[in-house]
Amino acid sequence: MLCIDLFAGCGGLALGLSRAGFKGVFAVERDPMAFDTLKKNLVDEGSPFQSFRDWPEWLPQTNLDLSDLLADADMKEKLRSLRGAVDLVSGGPPCQGFSAGGRRDGEDERNTLVFRMLDFIDLVEPRAVLIENVEGIARKFVSRPNARSSEGSVAEAVAEMLRSRGYTSCIRLLDATEFGVPQTRKRVVIFGVKVDAQPVELDRMFADALKSASFSVRSKYGLPLDRPVTLWEAIHDLASTERLICPDSTGYETAPYSKANSAFARAMRGEVKETPNSHRFSKHGARVTALYELAHRTQEKGRLSKAFLLANNTKKDKKVLLDPDLPTSTITTHPDEFIHCTQARNVTVREMARLQSFPDDFHFFGRYTINGPRRKFDVARCSQVGNAVPPLMAEAIGQAVLATLDALTSNEAGLRVRAA
Repeated sequence: MLCIDLFAGCGGLALGLSRAGFKGVFAVERDPMAFDTLKKNLVDEGSPFQSFRDWPEWLPQTNLDLSDLLADADMKEKLRSLRGAVDLVSGGPPCQGFSAGGRRDGEDERNTLVFRMLDFIDLVEPRAVLIENVEGIARKFVSRPNARSSEGSVAEAVAEMLRSRGYTSCIRLLDATEFGVPQTRKRVVIFGVKVDAQPVELDRMFADALKSASFSVRSKYGLPLDRPVTLWEAIHDLASTERLICPDSTGYETAPYSKANSAFARAMRGEVKETPNSHRFSKHGARVTALYELAHRTQEKGRLSKAFLLANNTKKDKKVLLDPDLPTSTITTHPDEFIHCTQARNVTVREMARLQSFPDDFHFFGRYTINGPRRKFDVARCSQVGNAVPPLMAEAIGQAVLATLDALTSNEAGLRVRAA
């Protein structure tokens, strides 16, 4: 089953789909740092999760902008040549304009990038389409000054546009904890298939397949079937108080592994024996350390109150004191929003990656963090992780897509036999 990944980021969706059984054709990602991470993990010869083994010779293995690709007449012809050969086009377009955690601006130009996927689909005409995004893509924009209201949500508009192109489509709201991810991350999936089926039938079949995939993925990695994976189960073996020089950032400290006491930690570590990549500790000043120590002594776990933050002169209006006994809330692109559950420090990029269910031998590249105006243009490691589709969730979605396609194929075959 062949798949093309658009808005691929660092490769969370591609990794999960590969583990589910899809073979990558190529991936499109604009940012050079994110693409470098994807390439070194999933594309390069000998990479640890190599999926894109037959990348087309006519497409450079570099960061590419989808809009630029679609504006190139020669590239458009080459994309048309793939018609009939691609099973799935997948992607997670930029979500900042839809996200309830941001401004949720109906005028954000990034909101329109999901429709560029449809332009790509018009050229390639895959059998199936998978679009993943934040919960807000399925919510109607509410009118506000200098913003337009719409009749429905962007997800509904996309589903209708898929139907106009001959795809039966459905929209599903998923919770990452259902797939073994230690994070209450709500995501919307728009799934379309070019097949003569009723939307209700596709929705039911896909829902059943997702339920089965939830059980399958958690069983595969030995994860609990009757409850979510907790934060402490995910990161406890990264919380040693011993300090070493960070091998991929020698001006900073890291920590060695301690014993992995949970199935989740063992699954993420795999065969990695050394200190994991991107486990670099921030250099906190005395004031920040004192704030975090005070929070540990006096505050309940969870999001710290604005009153507490104001009283302690911090500019951040969001700080979460992580609860070891629960899955965390949605991991964002800002590690300084999350205070470690047992230590007076921010979480590391590797701990964020664990909470997103990236295995430890998936390495991240580029700068660790970027602040200020450059955040709009560059995707540092922390943003690569925060923007990604959790690989365990992606693997389950991939299994569900395959199962649904198989079921639809069987139904079509049955109809042909009965007709004969």
